[in-house]
Amino acid sequence: MSLTAVELEQVVAELQVLLGARVDAVRVHAELALTLELHGRSESALLLLSAEPELTRLHLATSRPPQPETPHGWQAPLRQALEGARLEALTLQPGDRVVTLRFARAGGPLELKAELTGRQGNLLLVDAEGTVRAMASRAATPGRRLGVGFPWTPPAPHHGGEHPAAPRFGAVAGAAFPWSAAVEHRYAAIEAERSLLEGRRRLREPLRAALARGRRALEKLAEEEARVPAAEADRRAGDLLKSNLQAVARGAREVTLTEWTEAGPVEVRVALDPALTPRQNMERCYKRFKRISESAARVAARAAEVRSRQAALEALRVRVDAAPLDDLAPLEREARRLGAGPRPAQKPRRKRDEPALPYRSFRSVAGLALLVGRGAAENDALTTRVARGNDLWLHVRGQTGAHVVIRLGGKEADQDSLLDAATLAVHFSDARGEPQAEVACTRAKYVKKGRGAAPGAVTYSQERMLHLRTEPARLARLLAEEAP
Repeated sequence: MSLTAVELEQVVAELQVLLGARVDAVRVHAELALTLELHGRSESALLLLSAEPELTRLHLATSRPPQPETPHGWQAPLRQALEGARLEALTLQPGDRVVTLRFARAGGPLELKAELTGRQGNLLLVDAEGTVRAMASRAATPGRRLGVGFPWTPPAPHHGGEHPAAPRFGAVAGAAFPWSAAVEHRYAAIEAERSLLEGRRRLREPLRAALARGRRALEKLAEEEARVPAAEADRRAGDLLKSNLQAVARGAREVTLTEWTEAGPVEVRVALDPALTPRQNMERCYKRFKRISESAARVAARAAEVRSRQAALEALRVRVDAAPLDDLAPLEREARRLGAGPRPAQKPRRKRDEPALPYRSFRSVAGLALLVGRGAAENDALTTRVARGNDLWLHVRGQTGAHVVIRLGGKEADQDSLLDAATLAVHFSDARGEPQAEVACTRAKYVKKGRGAAPGAVTYSQERMLHLRTEPARLARLLAEEAP
């Protein structure tokens, strides 16, 4: 949904009281969306401009949208050009959806062109000569040549027919800016719906992938179960060879032996390995029978475990499909507990000249950051420079290995987060592969680095011991979701 020219006209008309306001801050929240913090004679205002497809709009915002983890490239030139400038004019191109914000400043006037035209929308900074100084999107626009350093030309005019001639919603009575409030309310609902659909999709995809992996695992387990009846044939062949070792010629590829059954004697052909002695062929049959029959119980237990997990995943998928937005966070934690949580958002790749972080980054089921030192020197950096005093610090008792830090951020660590961190401490230590281990846990402020101590060597106090029993599924989940 995009605002029509008529709706934009209503908003622009009531925003004229902002003229003369100073730009205190410019923030780019998405590739095609920004806010201007304006300070006028009597009060401050937060003006939002968005040329995002389906969210194209202009209005005053009651709260600032969240900032992205990595700033967008054109935020810096916008801030340099507009912060401290005064809003001199706010106009709408007659009959169309191009809004111009003109700013007065010491270095000469500038205009912010907001092309709020739906899928071809854009935001551009234009100087007094009409040259583009910066722009949000560099996507090609049919019939126009736009780019930094080129003259700005307006988009092709909109000729109606697509939008109604009257506003599609009414102003909010009693609001200081009635039309702006109406637009904000309308788009808040749209954004909430989009967030809900995206949140469900984000959880649904790894659940589907986990269910597919479970189905493949059950197929392989079924193949293992199908081998069990064949084991009885190996036992039968071993018994026949045991009773007739003297009748089996060494180097033979098969032998026909008589088996006495309730129905009478039966001739049975037994395949042999000519490279083995008759006794070795007998022992091979018994070993194969023992291996398969012993694995049958493990296969059955594993199949029951996979079926139980499949049922839990399927039930969770149904809940995700019907969940409101507020329920998605606890459902994500449940998905992570089942090893089917979404991957963390990938961070931008580190540039070659940037130093590597001294730690690996993981995340617990409850969402707490788990930092694991990469080596002895990196352990020192993690413990003494990265960890905060009240963060939890873990290390395998009596073993060489990584320091592990749970970043609490004012929260308390839950039991699953402690087990996740302890699991990583064991895996990245000399105790890797052991079925159980003891892990020391204390606050980072109680860990001290002695003068002249070897890299990674520390002393600690006020610790408690975690007696950890290794859980392969927990370790697999953690390693699969390591942050890049």
